[in-house]
Amino acid sequence: MSSQVRLRLLPRARCMFDEPLQVKVAGLRSRQVVTLRAKATDEKGVMFSSMATYKADGSGEVDLQRDPSLSGTYTGVQPMGLLWSMRPDTLHKMFKKTCSLNPQVVKFSVHEEEGGMLAEATNERLLVGDGVIRRPVKDGNIRGVLFTPPGEGPFPAVLDLYTFGGGLSEKRASLLASRGFVVLTVALCGHDDMAKNIKEVHLDYFEEAIAFLKKQDKVSTGHIFENLH
Repeated sequence: MSSQVRLRLLPRARCMFDEPLQVKVAGLRSRQVVTLRAKATDEKGVMFSSMATYKADGSGEVDLQRDPSLSGTYTGVQPMGLLWSMRPDTLHKMFKKTCSLNPQVVKFSVHEEEGGMLAEATNERLLVGDGVIRRPVKDGNIRGVLFTPPGEGPFPAVLDLYTFGGGLSEKRASLLASRGFVVLTVALCGHDDMAKNIKEVHLDYFEEAIAFLKKQDKVSTGHIFENLH
């Protein structure tokens, strides 16, 4: 790696999952062509990666908010392109991130045209904000996780129904809680049944989940929403 080249992740390298990230490179030669890469591994061990080619300005800098990608997994001015254009190394795989406890770790790097690495930086994208309480729920038929934001409340509440594969995902729920919502995320099938093929859904399961939310101390009972995905 070159000691002169600097890869910066702004405003900080550790941030919330839904926060925008500014990627900047400095210390390059004037008009130097480089390749930026990003890599992340999901919780199933599948590697996802992206790449983009950039030409530095006259001062030897690249700013993804300003400069266009010339080629790669995306082109044009795309400040978050290295994140949203990630592709799996294995075909027909979706990025699997269901648990909120561990951040998504993304490794960024800058490479010469010949492939040599010039600089690297690591981005930790957190799913749970400061002060958010995560509590697994087993109550009657309900199987899920409750996220409560910091503060006295009352807060609007969301019932988050994750339908993909009949399982449970915490990512969206934890992020909503970090933005001031009490969120109960539940598996669509309920109980301990995590079958991949859901043939029928009983509406009383949703009624039971909503009743559970209404009993929470910090919930504003007039503001309960359902979020189906």
